[in-house]
Amino acid sequence: MSPQKRRPQARKGRTAAAAHKSRRKSDSTLSFVAVGVLIVGVLLVIVMRPSNSDASGLQLGDHWHAALGVYACDHWDSDASWATPVNATTRLPVIANTNVYSGLHSHADGLIHMEPQTSADTGENATLGNYFSHNAFDLTSTSVKFVTADLKNGDKCGAATGTLRWMVNGKERTGDPSKFRPRDNDRVVVAFLPDSKKITSLGEPPSVKNLPGATGRETPGDAPTSTSPSTPTSAAPPSPSTAPAPSTAPTTPTSP
Repeated sequence: MSPQKRRPQARKGRTAAAAHKSRRKSDSTLSFVAVGVLIVGVLLVIVMRPSNSDASGLQLGDHWHAALGVYACDHWDSDASWATPVNATTRLPVIANTNVYSGLHSHADGLIHMEPQTSADTGENATLGNYFSHNAFDLTSTSVKFVTADLKNGDKCGAATGTLRWMVNGKERTGDPSKFRPRDNDRVVVAFLPDSKKITSLGEPPSVKNLPGATGRETPGDAPTSTSPSTPTSAAPPSPSTAPAPSTAPTTPTSP
């Protein structure tokens, strides 16, 4: 075979090797692109995550308010006013049946006042469920105990079977409401309803009207007092040495 016929075969071998190298380079490029797309996707999920899932949440020094309403079948339970446990001496809000300050409380206004003084009421602890338990109520994914309501899935609303549902800022939510962490100016509704009734038909909780100016409208009796009020005592009788001398009867004038 002549040298002229072998040259094309050599060029053909080089071309095949170059093509193989080009395919390997393309495959590597595609792999890098795929990894890049995956990283961008993860970053977008983190950036666009709802603010309520932020692990920081409520912090020391914050003073937030959220309107709360609990609806029981056909009425708002206690409308927009219910009591908060307080220390009998200081009048500070406390966790029910304790003297431990509660940073999640109300002021007879239907609002959740979020004023943490310790980390026990911040971040992941500042939940709707903890507000309920601090105030001697109870909330789970299937039941609610409030001022007068004591209902669980399967109980009746009239003739119909009821279910616990909840919404925030006019939008129905799923999952466990007790894990939800309210944020400033949220409007939260927990409702036990028959399946035929939409929770969005309830509108805003009655306490929403109390959100404006909530910071300056707290009950004076719930403010800390510098000293305990003293018990008034009766005045002690004067001692004999200081007692005034008895007055003498006026003398009768004598005739000249």
